[in-house]
Amino acid sequence: MYRILDQSGGYCPLSADSGTKIVIFRYYGQIRLIQSIIANMPRKPPLVFPQEQRLLSALGERLRLARKRRKLSNAVVAQRAGISRTTLYKVEAGDAGATLGSYVRVMAVLGLESDLNQLGADDRVGRKLQDLALEPAPNRRTATRAKAVKPSSASNDGEPT
Repeated sequence: MYRILDQSGGYCPLSADSGTKIVIFRYYGQIRLIQSIIANMPRKPPLVFPQEQRLLSALGERLRLARKRRKLSNAVVAQRAGISRTTLYKVEAGDAGATLGSYVRVMAVLGLESDLNQLGADDRVGRKLQDLALEPAPNRRTATRAKAVKPSSASNDGEPT
């Protein structure tokens, strides 16, 4: 059961069926019906390990310094990137909750989008793994026991061999 504020300021009940959330907004006298996707969105930001958080923070700091070097305000960069100033603050802080698209848009505004081509360009570990898979497997020898051969008197008749 959902309660929606109607035009008169009172509440009108709205029952949601099949788990779909429906919200009615009255904006300038118009009724807009929006099917909310909030139920499908993650509730918490993704789990980020400390090393990854340091990388994101360093990236955000570099983007902030690049913006300042170009003498652009955060309002101008946010407007050109098509994001809110709050999102720009998150990007510059290295927040893991900011989307990759936000980072890319800020980089594009600053003229740094070509730097994305360098990410993963030299995949040393992947190339080593690929090379190992291409090499033929070395022949493995099974460990055999050396059989002790007793000298027999028939083969060793006193004659030097």
